Amino acid sequence: MPVAAREASIYTGLTIAEYYRDMGYHVAIMADSTSRWAEALREISGRLEEMPAEEGFPAYLPSRISQFYERAGYMINLNHSTGSVSIIGAVSPQGSDFSEPVTQNTKRFVRCFWALDKALAYQRHFAAVNWNLSYSEYINDLTSFYDNSVDPKFLKYRRQIASLLTEETQLMEIVKLIGSDVLPDDQKLIIEIGRVIRLGFLQQNAFHKVDTYVPLEKQLKMMETIIHLYEQSLKFIQKGKAISLILKTHIYEEVIQLKYTIGNDEFEKFEILKDKITHTIDQIF
Repeated sequence: MPVAAREASIYTGLTIAEYYRDMGYHVAIMADSTSRWAEALREISGRLEEMPAEEGFPAYLPSRISQFYERAGYMINLNHSTGSVSIIGAVSPQGSDFSEPVTQNTKRFVRCFWALDKALAYQRHFAAVNWNLSYSEYINDLTSFYDNSVDPKFLKYRRQIASLLTEETQLMEIVKLIGSDVLPDDQKLIIEIGRVIRLGFLQQNAFHKVDTYVPLEKQLKMMETIIHLYEQSLKFIQKGKAISLILKTHIYEEVIQLKYTIGNDEFEKFEILKDKITHTIDQIF
């Protein structure tokens, strides 16, 4: 595509989306990628002999990005119908450098950011979304939805899961340097629970008949089971016993497989599994 056409295409696409929005439709527009658009903007700015800013991009790059994303939203039209435009912008920085201007300015103006991680993709961990770099600021807006449509515990479990994953990431940096053998058992537990969360909850198989689609109710039960496993294991360790004794029972592997072994409407099986976790740990001497 010619440079000028590439620079104009993003405005053309959004204008078409607004045309359908004004007709009372709810429109989703995917811009792939805003990095290529910004490069066209940089090239045109250079040809116009404008003063360059960081990495050669024009000084007005932030305002252009904000003007693009601010056109998203829910509208009451002149004909009293309602319509909306939802924008999903893909940013593809060179060398996965999130510190470059397009990524940084995009994060200034959007409230949800998914960071795709090539290391996770190489590990065949899909969706390859980095849980440490990604964020959503819509949680507070959606609190009432989760409380009323799912369960008030949903966001509580989400916070616990996110906290455990953050701790696991910090501990893995230590493990890379000195190994896991030197860690106390409570920290080894966090690493093992992090593995359960990553493989049993976050990783999804789109080709599996059960795991292709998981309703929020089942996600709640999955988080509840993982948190139950963590709490029971922590009580066991606080009695002065080794986590290796729990790992020998293979209960952790059974929890990882629950996304396949328990159907989307078989919620009673989660209670059976939780009872089995409690019984298995209590029987360890």
